[in-house]
Amino acid sequence: MTRQHLWRGLRRPWSRRPDRHRGRTSGRARRGLPLLAAGVLALVLLLVATVALLVGRDQERPEAEAPETVSCGRYGLDGVRVTARGPGGPTDRAVLDARAFGPGEERQDRFQLEFEHDGITSGYHVFAEGLDWDRPVGVVYHFHGDGAFEYDSPQYTSSCLAEVAREHNMLLVVPRTPDRSGDTTWWEERDLNAQWFLALVEQRIEPEYDIDRSRTWLTGYSGGAQFISQELLADHVELVPGGGAIMMGGGQAPSSPSAEPTREQLRELRLRWDVGAEDDGTDPEAEFDALSAAWDGQHWYEDQGYRHARIRIREDVDHFELPYARILQRQLSAAEERAASQDDS
Repeated sequence: MTRQHLWRGLRRPWSRRPDRHRGRTSGRARRGLPLLAAGVLALVLLLVATVALLVGRDQERPEAEAPETVSCGRYGLDGVRVTARGPGGPTDRAVLDARAFGPGEERQDRFQLEFEHDGITSGYHVFAEGLDWDRPVGVVYHFHGDGAFEYDSPQYTSSCLAEVAREHNMLLVVPRTPDRSGDTTWWEERDLNAQWFLALVEQRIEPEYDIDRSRTWLTGYSGGAQFISQELLADHVELVPGGGAIMMGGGQAPSSPSAEPTREQLRELRLRWDVGAEDDGTDPEAEFDALSAAWDGQHWYEDQGYRHARIRIREDVDHFELPYARILQRQLSAAEERAASQDDS
């Protein structure tokens, strides 16, 4: 991420040249003044007409500026550039759980919406543009890492995740943790954070969007992965009746789970851990041992009977190099291929 510099042009004022001669004007000069004035007037009229013509042409054929784009190569989608999506769309003017938009606006991207539950308020983004609402629309909930970069700068990671979700006709929802004490995390105060998020889903997302809940995916990076494995799947697995969860750079086992998954969930939900082999906490900039956390979570969920609990260890990859968008793309594609094969059998 580079810093953008704004250049401010300096304009030098024109100075008038002082008159050198102040003597009497000659008769020849006096006779030439009307002709000079007429010439100046004609020149001014010509310039005005030319400007008007050019303006008229610009109005007839406006040149649209190219939209700002972002490369998804850093997130694993080589050669893919997408429109950088971010704040500027409709804002949330709703009170409590009232509808926040008019007819058709649910098909637009919407950013920095606010939601309050039980005295706790936080924000969320919804990426909805480009979806085919005549077909079933799934949903991906992405939980940011510590610091909330994916929420605060949606024009980067979230824009590429949204492109993957769009390709699979899925809504992308990126909530911001309501945690305001100390660092910005999902895993601290995770029970209160989960209550806020579940209320957001029940009171806003599902009532406002026609969601196919059989295709519900949870994705999270680092602290967001911890929140999924230690809280949402452990205590609120009913949130994911079908689909799965992807824990990237984390995903530790829960300490005191209370959820009771159904046989179908144990048989069908796809749980994936993706972590770098060098993400072991030895990096001073990433002291969290995500590698051990991912192994711990994957083994625990496999022992609970989840048939599709899998882990991938990426060689020579640290905490900051995971190809988030490609990971999501491959898991969604694999799930669709598996569903298609079941339909054909």
